[in-house]
Amino acid sequence: MSSRFIASVLETTALCVIGLAAFIGNLSLFIIVYKDKDLQTVTNLYILNLAAADIMVSILSIPFTLVTIIEDRWVFGDTSCVALGFFTMLSFISSVMSLGMIAINRYFYIVKWNSYHRTFSRKKALLYAAAVWVVATSLASPPLLGWAEYRFIPGKSYCFVFWPSDVHFMYFMITVCFFGPLSAIILSYFNVLKFTRGLKRKLRRSRNITPPPVRSFQSPTASEPGNNDIHIDTDISEKPQINVPRKNKSDSVLKSLESYVTPEETRITNTFLYAVTLFVFCWAPFAITMFFDVYYPKPLPRVLDMASLILGYLNSMCNPLLYGMRNSTFKQGFLNLYSRFLPARYRPTNVTQLEINE
Repeated sequence: MSSRFIASVLETTALCVIGLAAFIGNLSLFIIVYKDKDLQTVTNLYILNLAAADIMVSILSIPFTLVTIIEDRWVFGDTSCVALGFFTMLSFISSVMSLGMIAINRYFYIVKWNSYHRTFSRKKALLYAAAVWVVATSLASPPLLGWAEYRFIPGKSYCFVFWPSDVHFMYFMITVCFFGPLSAIILSYFNVLKFTRGLKRKLRRSRNITPPPVRSFQSPTASEPGNNDIHIDTDISEKPQINVPRKNKSDSVLKSLESYVTPEETRITNTFLYAVTLFVFCWAPFAITMFFDVYYPKPLPRVLDMASLILGYLNSMCNPLLYGMRNSTFKQGFLNLYSRFLPARYRPTNVTQLEINE
């Protein structure tokens, strides 16, 4: 058996598992949200946006790569190659932009909470979600118009932008489609982290402040020994001063924020931060190979090219797994959806619906 045959078997096996799991997992997110009205929230709209991009990868990019590995050549023609390159780029851009929208949504939900429902009303949220796809389509279109080109890449067995055709386009895409959304993500989560830490410090300080002791007033004549005739001075100029701790407006705001930024909300925000980290981890090697394709005189070893591509595809499979493990709402939805396929002793006996209220 040749090493190339063994590599092909490993590549096709990995892609079959990733493609099937990505399709089922991301489609499940749509089914879960559709079946549960409580899950039809603004934040989950952007999760579905991301899931749609991952489904596109699972039904377009991965199957064509699989066939190409098996055939050891591109068999679908030039037009199909250009179309596939376009949709692959579209899915990548919409993914990173959806992650950016999720980060901005979390920023407004936690930091700018008093204007959240005005900024992210249902109507506006739908417009933002549609805008992600409009912008992604426009950014994926230049190679169709002559700025760079979509071409078959033998080392990765798929069609994508041939970066050496125009280096300026490569830097444009890296700046606008990667560093742009990534900067928004970093700034949003930095401010969320800064705000929540500051809130926790203020809450600790407010709990540690002990109210001043309440003074009791006693009539001086009544307290004198031997004075049986009790006389209480009612002169209004000598009113007793009783110190009662006053409720501060800032205290009520803190308590309101404490009930708003719950541990569950913090966990949800952390989950999205993990999703961003996972995206960067999975696609960073692919981005590095782009520079090698442009500046390295010899082609990279196929094992490195394919490993970077498969790792990028892996991100589409991991997203629904991450939500299922970290988000109690989606975890419950997955249990409701797939518990019938589990052995009886593993099925949940009392399913409780958990909500994220926005």
